[in-house]
Amino acid sequence: CGQPVLNNRIVGGVEAPSGSWPWQVSLHTFTSGHFCGGSLINDQWVMTAAHCVQGTHHVKHQEGSNPNEVVRTVSRIISHPDYYFGPDNDIAILKLFTPVNFTSYISPVCLAASNSTFYSGVKSWVTGWGETGYYGELKRTPTYDQRICDYSEIAGDIISDNMICAGFREGGKGPCFGDSGGPLVSKQGDRWIQAGIVSFGIGCAKPFFPAVYARVSQYNNWINTNCV
Repeated sequence: CGQPVLNNRIVGGVEAPSGSWPWQVSLHTFTSGHFCGGSLINDQWVMTAAHCVQGTHHVKHQEGSNPNEVVRTVSRIISHPDYYFGPDNDIAILKLFTPVNFTSYISPVCLAASNSTFYSGVKSWVTGWGETGYYGELKRTPTYDQRICDYSEIAGDIISDNMICAGFREGGKGPCFGDSGGPLVSKQGDRWIQAGIVSFGIGCAKPFFPAVYARVSQYNNWINTNCV
């Protein structure tokens, strides 16, 4: 996992060459186009944000948007049992009707271990097909000190230990509409590790309001238990 063969935009981002992020998933309904992102975590399961799939029963997904993409129907949606349409526990996993075959363009990402820590300032990347002109595909975004990730004046005390904040204080780069559910990854050694799932924010890439991500390491056991 986490080793793209071909990896030698989001707001303020740049277009990623085909195969650079082979775990990137685009969620579609049968009647409309892209609505959320996701990440391939093994040959038959995709991880995304729970708010992306609430009330959704007919979902398909695809990895990439190029001649090497594949399309699969989702056969099962499992949202975290403690997700209640709020920002906390914003994670879901989707079982594909049939597995995918791994290629140079399609392969899974590694997941952050339960005991892993992502310190403030760690260079991370967020990918997706959301809006790019609001203020994406590929954007570098450093993780934020949790102590200064403060939404209290706008939304109360909503930042929990189940979340990671990432972004630039000056704004300008970060996920936007349509990027929800997509991966926040960082490189550790020769592997890419997914630390977060795009969850929410105030607008898109606004100064002093970093994007907030579900913290993958908090859900490692839940993911492993349910991906059967």
